[in-house]
Amino acid sequence: MRPNQAEILLTVLDEGSIAAAARRLNRSRTTVSTALSALEDELDAQLFERTGKELYPTPLAWAIQPDCLRYLQTYRQIAARCEQERQGVEVALRLARDDALPEAFWRATIRELKKRFPLTGVAVYLAPPQELADLVETQAVDLAFGLTSRYLEQDYEQLHFQELGSLRQLIVSAPDHPLCRLPLVRHEDLEVHTQITMAFMEEDELVPEQAVSANYLAMTQFELMRDAILEGTGWGRLPLPVIAQALKEERLRQLRAPDAVTWQAYYRLNIRGQGQGQVANWLASQVRSYLKPFAKEPLINVTSAGQARQN
Repeated sequence: MRPNQAEILLTVLDEGSIAAAARRLNRSRTTVSTALSALEDELDAQLFERTGKELYPTPLAWAIQPDCLRYLQTYRQIAARCEQERQGVEVALRLARDDALPEAFWRATIRELKKRFPLTGVAVYLAPPQELADLVETQAVDLAFGLTSRYLEQDYEQLHFQELGSLRQLIVSAPDHPLCRLPLVRHEDLEVHTQITMAFMEEDELVPEQAVSANYLAMTQFELMRDAILEGTGWGRLPLPVIAQALKEERLRQLRAPDAVTWQAYYRLNIRGQGQGQVANWLASQVRSYLKPFAKEPLINVTSAGQARQN
């Protein structure tokens, strides 16, 4: 059975006559009738009873209808996947990312991705930014998105670091934290209080990101860090997208420390020389568009006195 024969059989069963099926398929009645006869010969089975110019499906024709439908759907999916490959659309994509950009952004992006590229299988792995380069280098994933450093290029020579934008990172605490009452927060002030920082795997050992002192609480996600800071557990440095809403609602405040605001680039990582398909490039464009406003909008700093100023 060829796909066009399955399509003709299903259309005749659906329309109830050769004439109606021929009109729907934009073919002649002779073509449709000949195709059905050839299919019956090939299967050595009677699918229709013929009375003059009329034909009636046999019970066998109705019995194989679901199988023909599945066969035609499978064929079309195979053809679509082959066409997808010819157009440079990935059959599957393994993606690692950190959570410097909000989950709402990623959910909406992945949902739109599946609408645009429905046949591409996508696996997403959430990891601390410090682990992303290793994941790509070992080819555990095809590409990664996250806050990292171009200085890593000397350690990961086979990786390509494509900068998509930059994010401000702010030192923040809950409004009722003791550090918020200080007109100027010094390094020694930070040492006294618990720092909420990032934890990641390094050589099979869980380690904290460089901390100000031994008084720290390390977690593997920015959102977990933010929630701990919101609860008053300590202070920490977080990317603006993760805390923007909490800052506006004054549930978090930026500390008035000398280096309270820093910038860090956001990258796409992939194996150098390894071509990226349409899905990977579309993802990169979505991330780049999302990051643009954060580089331009003024930042509201809430001082310990509850007054606001713009940087």
